[in-house]
Amino acid sequence: MNMERQLREEERIRAGYYQQHNYTWQYVLQPEEYQDLLSREVNGKHLQIYPFHPKNNWTDFIRFKEGPAGGDCDSSAATMLTFKMVYTYLNDGEIIPQSKKYNEYQIKKAGAKYCGDTMTSGWTPLKRYLTYQHQALQDKTLQDKNHELFDDFDTWVKVKDDGVPITNFENDCKRGFREYCYYFAEQMAAPVGQVLSSDCKLFLENVWNQGNMIPVPEFFNKARAREDYGDTIDRMLTYLYYFIISDGNDKYLKLLFCVEEKCKTDIEEAEKATKAVEKTKEWISQVCGEKMNKEAWNTFVEIHFLQPFCNLDKNGIYIPVCMFNNQPLQYAYFPYYEKQLRFLPGTLEECECFFRTCNTAILERSRLIQEKIKKR
Repeated sequence: MNMERQLREEERIRAGYYQQHNYTWQYVLQPEEYQDLLSREVNGKHLQIYPFHPKNNWTDFIRFKEGPAGGDCDSSAATMLTFKMVYTYLNDGEIIPQSKKYNEYQIKKAGAKYCGDTMTSGWTPLKRYLTYQHQALQDKTLQDKNHELFDDFDTWVKVKDDGVPITNFENDCKRGFREYCYYFAEQMAAPVGQVLSSDCKLFLENVWNQGNMIPVPEFFNKARAREDYGDTIDRMLTYLYYFIISDGNDKYLKLLFCVEEKCKTDIEEAEKATKAVEKTKEWISQVCGEKMNKEAWNTFVEIHFLQPFCNLDKNGIYIPVCMFNNQPLQYAYFPYYEKQLRFLPGTLEECECFFRTCNTAILERSRLIQEKIKKR
């Protein structure tokens, strides 16, 4: 990234440009020589793709993420510059390209590498929400013919006995959930758009809001991604909380990165997860210094502006809030919980609460981040 672009992006960040528009590719990854086109190098071919003209929150979300112009907003140049401006421990870091990835960046400092992470992913809660909406619609008489395609939902998504929706990869669909949504985005726009609540639509916008982005050490992002347990902020904060207030008991980071499960199924992924454990310990040490236990935890929360995702208890300690019921996590006290916990909504009502809680916290965190930027 040349200095002219860096100064331009910093000016936009200070003005709150990305707070208004989110970190989407049409705003942050346009090459310098193009004003109206997106451009990417994909498998040796130079592609030019027109920017979006937003029509529908959920189809825009799908086309953006899965289409040929899609990418990870949490690794954009503007996101990295925001991290450097907001987090003191990254102020003197160097923005460098990610290996073999076009226009995606990371921060290097003292031999360590920090990447961007979307704190709560949009895909898994969206799949659950659509599944529960489909179940609710099955009990109603639908006059609109547009619902016919949406009624096909049960041919490619099924619900297990414990209420968890899973994609029917091997049978009818032959595609995963994301690929299916992208393939049928336009056809499904009308029927699905009619059942999405305003909270759900806002959540799909907020997925790439600056309030949903956080710098994390190398290996952290991919290692914590786990659809069956939830790639959510409350899951991440709960296990970081356990680790920090226990003065560094590795078993909680191993739960976060699912080390035990991966050791049984995929040695390569298990090695990456083990590296994530070590890098996370170094990260927390870098952020919290000599502080320990509850003091270290509160410091970690405040440095990363994570207060909107927590409640202060009577002892002045930040307790992570469960996104699907908007209550402080009941298992956040001694003795520590020592098994994988559910962090995903299990009903339509819990999905709606999940979206509302996330939206409120993301927007408040974005406000806190912007206040910090203005003070620089």
